[in-house]
Amino acid sequence: MEHTELYTQKLVKGKRTYFFDVKQTEQKDFYLTITESKRSVDGFVRNNVMVFEEDIEDFMVSFTQCLASYHKLKEAHLIKKESNAYSKIQENHAKAYMPWTTEDDDKLESLYCEKKTIKELALIFERKEGAIESRIKKLGLEEKYQ
Repeated sequence: MEHTELYTQKLVKGKRTYFFDVKQTEQKDFYLTITESKRSVDGFVRNNVMVFEEDIEDFMVSFTQCLASYHKLKEAHLIKKESNAYSKIQENHAKAYMPWTTEDDDKLESLYCEKKTIKELALIFERKEGAIESRIKKLGLEEKYQ
């Protein structure tokens, strides 16, 4: 039984190579093969999936739905991970990522004029030192009080 390869697309990712092939049987039926090839100590290990002509459209619909779910789940995971990172930082810096108020800005300017260090200001405002430095820069306090 001879099969004609009509189209192939190769994707190399690290130790794995993927082949996407469109083939045709002697009876002129089309089908798709997806092959994963991975180097092992004994040579190459290959895994194949064949999708027959009558199943290709349903396969693509299912694959597209799965891919959309993958992206949604990945995004939700990243948001949760980012939220956890913020929570962890806020354990040590309670006001981290909180908006600055006018009162905070006035107090920062006053304490900056009193020559408080960045470290002292970070403790007073319960924020990271980088946040204090950024706010000082944004308010132009260095230029204003040089």
